[in-house]
Amino acid sequence: MATWWLFEALPLAATALLPIAIAPLLGISDLNDVAKSYSHPVVLLFMGGFLLAKAIERSGLHYRLAHALLGFAGKNPRHVLAAIMLSTAFLSLWISNTSSAMVMAPIAAAIAGSQSNRPHFASALMLGVAFAATIGGMGSLIGTPPNAIFAAHASETYGVAIGFAEWAAIGLPVATILLVAAWLVLASFPPVGRADLATGFGTCNSAMSAAEKRVAAIAGLTALAWICRPLMDAALPGLMLTDAGIAILAAVLLFSAPDGQGGRLLDWEGAQSIRWDVLILFGGGLALAALLDQSGLAAWIGGLTGTLQFLPTFALLLVIAAIVAYVGELASNTAMAAIFLPIVGAMATSLQMDPIAFMLPVALSASIGFMLPVATPPNAIVFANPAVTRSRMLRAGAPLDLIGLIIAVGISMLLTPIFLG
Repeated sequence: MATWWLFEALPLAATALLPIAIAPLLGISDLNDVAKSYSHPVVLLFMGGFLLAKAIERSGLHYRLAHALLGFAGKNPRHVLAAIMLSTAFLSLWISNTSSAMVMAPIAAAIAGSQSNRPHFASALMLGVAFAATIGGMGSLIGTPPNAIFAAHASETYGVAIGFAEWAAIGLPVATILLVAAWLVLASFPPVGRADLATGFGTCNSAMSAAEKRVAAIAGLTALAWICRPLMDAALPGLMLTDAGIAILAAVLLFSAPDGQGGRLLDWEGAQSIRWDVLILFGGGLALAALLDQSGLAAWIGGLTGTLQFLPTFALLLVIAAIVAYVGELASNTAMAAIFLPIVGAMATSLQMDPIAFMLPVALSASIGFMLPVATPPNAIVFANPAVTRSRMLRAGAPLDLIGLIIAVGISMLLTPIFLG
């Protein structure tokens, strides 16, 4: 499975179905046990998140949010770059990084096109969209698949519940610091200039539609419920509230609520276009992780790392995170997380260290990929713009990859004992 994922011998989701077909034949696990991975609560959480994202896109609420943030930018090119990146990253907290990049790329291209005498500024804007889309996804449990795979594996294997709030306590600081670092890199290398642009960019002046208001209300209540769930669990322990349950309830509300124009906020025709293949990929990754653990293979591989005990923990994690990130430049970040997380967890156990503290920086590092057009979908989207060349992406992305690894490992090592200890 690892080989097929790395070289895409089959579609990623097709490879993810292998455990169902092969594990029972090899006598590794019962079919019923393997199949449970494909309906894990985290898979349902992502399904609800995808449906919420589709409703946000369908209503046009994401464009309004983007224009609202751009309205504060004025004419300073560095401020415009910051507004573009902040808008993209904020959208990526709630919708997929691919969708947020597709929303913001035309806006950035229009701004860049109006400044034909500023080629570096145009390049920085487009790269800012790609980088911010990836970084924003790191801040939310539903932002990118590796986050969810980590949460599911932590729950299944180690009994540690990682919900939306728990992830945000670590993921948001990492994403915020990395977003600032990315802005500094793009604002200075190549330089975007300091002279004011010819025109400013105002907010969207049209009134919010009924659909936008209702989707915003449901999305806001969903986010609030995710953030406050630990408090509600403590106050009402018999409620049995879960992040996945909140996500599915939000999806049901979206299918039920009218859009003010004779339809619903979400219909099945729209729902069919969400990334069902990613959900299958989640299931396959979780099934593979379970099989690695049940068969003893993960523990065996982890035991081989005894020779690395002489390395400081930070250096050891940085080496592992670098392998995941740099191989991930050419492979699916979801597949990298599925392959490495169970092995890293077993490695931590063999070294008598906290497996959660080991796996979390690796999960974050799986999302780091700024150097190549094939590394992430946002990179591929902006590469279609003539202002973005391979050399410019590499020059900006190479230092950012290294900075991102240091931030992901360092901040997660600092905060994990506080929030997940």
